[in-house]
Amino acid sequence: MKRQTFFILMACSSFILILSLLLITSRSTDQTSTKDTTEMPEGNAEETEEDIIKISYDGEQFPIAETPDVSESVQQYEEQIEKHAASYEVEDYSNLIMALMMQESQGRGEDPMQASESLCGETGCIDEPSKSIKQGVYYFSEVLKQANDDVKLALQSYNFGNGFIDYVKDNGGAYTKKLAIRYSQKMFTSLKDSGHYTCRTPEEAELNACYGDFNYVGEILKYFE
Repeated sequence: MKRQTFFILMACSSFILILSLLLITSRSTDQTSTKDTTEMPEGNAEETEEDIIKISYDGEQFPIAETPDVSESVQQYEEQIEKHAASYEVEDYSNLIMALMMQESQGRGEDPMQASESLCGETGCIDEPSKSIKQGVYYFSEVLKQANDDVKLALQSYNFGNGFIDYVKDNGGAYTKKLAIRYSQKMFTSLKDSGHYTCRTPEEAELNACYGDFNYVGEILKYFE
């Protein structure tokens, strides 16, 4: 009788042990499954974000969401730029706008965004940095919209004016540096007698492309190297 009781107890103990092992294995599998399904979308989101915030130019990738290498004079306006960028729904490009200001003025003067021409058609009508920043960010948001979110086209149009967008749409639809050169040549030919435009570099003179800066996109992106 005692022997039978002993075997019964042993059998029960074995059954309880096996059941416990099965429960542990089941929980471990559930945790692994949950971990896999929650981590995959996070990785995909990071990949998508990388695609959005990098711009390809001349065979290089430029991470425009990173902080650009700009002067302290530009950095002092960072909060104002971010504020207006959020207002005009271009907050993802606030660092790019800082680089744009760096190229335009290095953050100096009363019109650090050089936005007067976009506001009143001539230079000198903005005499306060806060107005310059608001107008500059607004104008960038407008050319970005008109360019259908082609960031390189928007940047070049900030320099050339939004007439460049129509020119590009009539010549393939997407920004290229060749189109920027051709547009500069076209505009310089028609405006050089006005006396407002001169060639600043030997390359511009050789190409007869002295309207604006046909390499403006590259000049902005260099601050993200």
